[in-house]
Amino acid sequence: MKLHSIHLQNYRGITDARVEFTDGVTVVEGPNEVGKSSIHQAITHLRDDKSSSRKGSIKDIQPVGADVGPEVELHLSTGGYELKYRKRWLKQQETQLNVLRPAPEQLSSDDAHDRFLAILDETVDVDLLVALDVAQGESLAQAPLAQIKALHSALSESGAEVADHDDFLDRVEAEYLKYFTAKGRETGEYKELIAQVPVVEAAYEDLLERSRGMDDLVDNHARAAARLETVRIQLTQASEDKEEAEKASAAIAELKTVLDQVTDRAKSAARDEQIARESLDRRTTLIEEVTAAEDAVDAGSKEVSELESSQKEQDTEFETAQKAVDAKQEVLNASRSSAKDLTRELTRARARADLTDLSQRLETVRDHDERRTQAQATIASIAVTSRDVETLNSLATDLRIAENAKTSAAARIVATQVGDQAVTVDDAVVGQGATEDVAVVKDVHITIGGIADITIRPGISPAELDQAITSAKRAFDTECERLGVDSVEQARERAHRRADAEAVLAEATSTLKALLGNEERTTLEAKLARAQELAGANVEDSAGDDDSADDESSAERETDTADEADTTATRSIKEFEAAVEEAEKAADTAQRDLDAARTSLDRLRTSRDEARVATVRAQTTLQEASAQHVRLKESLEQARAAAADEDLETAVKAAASESEAIAAKVTEARANYEAADPETLEMQLQNARQLVLSKETQRETDRQKVDQLSALIDDRASEGIYEKLAAAEETMESARRRLSRLRRQARAIDLLRSTVLAHKEEAQRKYVAPFKEQIERLGRLVFGPGLSVDVSENLEIVSRTLNERTVAFESLSGGTKEQLALIGRLAVATLVDSDSGAPVILDDAFGFADAERLNALNVILGTVGQRAQVILLTCQPDRFGNIGGATTVSLS
Repeated sequence: MKLHSIHLQNYRGITDARVEFTDGVTVVEGPNEVGKSSIHQAITHLRDDKSSSRKGSIKDIQPVGADVGPEVELHLSTGGYELKYRKRWLKQQETQLNVLRPAPEQLSSDDAHDRFLAILDETVDVDLLVALDVAQGESLAQAPLAQIKALHSALSESGAEVADHDDFLDRVEAEYLKYFTAKGRETGEYKELIAQVPVVEAAYEDLLERSRGMDDLVDNHARAAARLETVRIQLTQASEDKEEAEKASAAIAELKTVLDQVTDRAKSAARDEQIARESLDRRTTLIEEVTAAEDAVDAGSKEVSELESSQKEQDTEFETAQKAVDAKQEVLNASRSSAKDLTRELTRARARADLTDLSQRLETVRDHDERRTQAQATIASIAVTSRDVETLNSLATDLRIAENAKTSAAARIVATQVGDQAVTVDDAVVGQGATEDVAVVKDVHITIGGIADITIRPGISPAELDQAITSAKRAFDTECERLGVDSVEQARERAHRRADAEAVLAEATSTLKALLGNEERTTLEAKLARAQELAGANVEDSAGDDDSADDESSAERETDTADEADTTATRSIKEFEAAVEEAEKAADTAQRDLDAARTSLDRLRTSRDEARVATVRAQTTLQEASAQHVRLKESLEQARAAAADEDLETAVKAAASESEAIAAKVTEARANYEAADPETLEMQLQNARQLVLSKETQRETDRQKVDQLSALIDDRASEGIYEKLAAAEETMESARRRLSRLRRQARAIDLLRSTVLAHKEEAQRKYVAPFKEQIERLGRLVFGPGLSVDVSENLEIVSRTLNERTVAFESLSGGTKEQLALIGRLAVATLVDSDSGAPVILDDAFGFADAERLNALNVILGTVGQRAQVILLTCQPDRFGNIGGATTVSLS
């Protein structure tokens, strides 16, 4: 069959269009909606729908808004016929068939329609015509090729013909389905017997097992009854053993009570001994501290004496050197002394009398608890510590040194009364022949009775000395303000009070810890009340709070020590230059002597200042040591007034003796308790109790077991197990015989079916081989030489294998499925006889192909076009621009 031309009038959007087709490849191109798909649709309507048809698809082809009838005329050749076939639908309906050869014919209306279909049926396989006609959007689906007779004829001629044994195969399949499902699983009676045989076998085995268990039940019943009697005898003996163990346990409990009582007394005696020893240790430590303080005072006095003697010698040397250099050089003859008064009061806890009972001990606890509370309150109210006093004293020393340095740098007046007239310096009378030495740091008034009244004003001191005094004064005042005191003595007095309170707190806390141990005061009071109750005496707690206050006394000493700094009033530069100029004029020798004297004076000044600083520091250390010695000595005297040293030693010995005596009683009580072996007896008692419980439990278990076995024996005896066992055996053997027969039949039909199907598949493979080979031959142009396909007996592509990788057709990409489906149609076009063949019509095909594959498809289309007519409808003419021998027709 070949199409020569088609003429469309008033068809959809086409007013009048004619397209001529070649025998090879014709490409009909044009923009979207120009009417390309209408050509494909018009051929289908012309073949299938009468001109009188009013169905919806016919109404859809009428132009919108035009009262005209769609008209199509097709010029074609098929078999030995050449004809023109025309139809007009809806308006002025008409059908015309004009047969041009072999014999002219002119028919109209339904006669023309019927004659056209008859010619098609005579000359062409309509199924082939439909298969090779691919509408827009249908390119992904495979064509139904199995019913195409022309293809069957072509395959039969080129390959093996499949024998027609369908009736036989149907009978085999029907027989097979009696035993198996289509998927090969057992079914019907065969399946039921396969399931039934294990059930009856299990029932038989169950009855067999129950029959065997009948005798076991009788034997077990006899053994259980004997075991129950044995347990009853063992339970009686275990109960007797438990009663004896409980009596022995009661005796052990009495020994344990005695041991606990003497142990408590031993702990009390140990606490008393600990308190006595701690009091003695504190007394020994205090004596050693007093001795060490005396040694420190002696050593300090000796050092101060030596330093003061050395300082006097150096002062004398410095004064001599000062006179030799120049009268205008001022003598720094200040001595630095400082006084430091450390007073610390330490209130030691009063020696406690040796306590002999709980009442005295509780009274002591209350006393120390109150002292601890008072000490804590004192500590909380005083923030000054010994370290703060040391810091403040150091700042005061620095201030005195700065003031003494300024004094040493000032001019000095040495006044001596040589006559009878009275001489006073700042209201101080200078005696006959006496000398008064005064540093001019403020206005100094000198009066000579009846002769003169002289006022001497100080000059301007060096700025660095004033700055040093200001800095030292500021630091001292800041520290006083922080501590809330006005002087070092006040800070020392508060620090001593805090130190005494800390000592009292430490002593009270230590004593309370020794008195109470791990107990609380309320526990001790409860023990006292309990002891009174046990003693049967109505003892009232007469322990009261004994408030005692240790008078704190502090002696304030104010020591002003003159401290001379390393400063000497010197001439100004101008004066010095003038003096040098004058000295040079006098003689070079005198200048060298003066320079040497000044150098010696500087050295002596440095040595003198160092001696003065050392003397002041030694004096301060001596004052601190003296104050420490006084405080420690007072504390020792107060402690001895409360309790003599011999009394403390006697208390320690008495407490140790008491502790040893009670310890002996504890040892005796523990020996008696351990001799009774309480652990062994306790384990025996627990074992006896557990044994009674376990035997009672075992007796109940064995009794229930006997009852259970008796019931089972009665139940089995009433069932008729042996009769049921014989019936079950017969049922099982019958089912086995029937299953064996059906299994042989099923295996036979399964073997027959698999053999027939194997031969059929081999014949089918040979039958589809030419079609498969043609697809692979064309497809290798697109996919490469490694392509192979699997084709089913329905001539459908099942899978594609490329480079040894197989993928099912439905799992391929859209483009690959389209290309393989269209290659299958093209393969059919090349296999069928050209006289009985049909044109390949592809509407907008290969839209999923890339450029490389599209070029290969162009080659395939050109090859197919040499044997069959190919009509391509496309809006992209470049897609098919590489087809050799193709004719392009443009629609506009």
